[in-house]
Amino acid sequence: MSITHLTSVSQLNGILSKSKDKLSVIDFHATWCGPCHAIAPTFEALAKRYTTVNFLKCDVEAARDVASAYSVSAMPTFIFLKGNTQIQTIRGADKAGLEDALRRHSSLSASTGAFSGEGQTLGGSSSSQPSATGRNVPGAVESVWSKLDPQAKVLLGLLAVYIFFWLV
Repeated sequence: MSITHLTSVSQLNGILSKSKDKLSVIDFHATWCGPCHAIAPTFEALAKRYTTVNFLKCDVEAARDVASAYSVSAMPTFIFLKGNTQIQTIRGADKAGLEDALRRHSSLSASTGAFSGEGQTLGGSSSSQPSATGRNVPGAVESVWSKLDPQAKVLLGLLAVYIFFWLV
């Protein structure tokens, strides 16, 4: 979905009135703001990924009335709205926080056509699945491991090796 650039409060109100149950995210930024430029590609990528969400950008100097309506005092600031109701604010170029908030407040499965839920494997159950070692491990443990940053996995591996040699 494309990103709409806001120029006034009346434009924003028109957009929000058309999407009362829809999630909208406003990126308040400034042309001179380095962190705003750093997070902009992430915001654009998320706009393409979450097609059911309204992605809006507001230059705080070009549309001061919009920025003052939400008491924006730091850039970048991301305001999450469901209809006209503000549900979350993120200050700063927090990529992980922005992605997490979008996951929580929107339905990615609806926007991508994917099925939601854990599912089951053939001949198995959804509560546990065989791990790489062949043992049944709770899905939550593998889920946590698969979501870890590769650097964290290396650190944990080195820590395990250190503990092993310390005990031997």
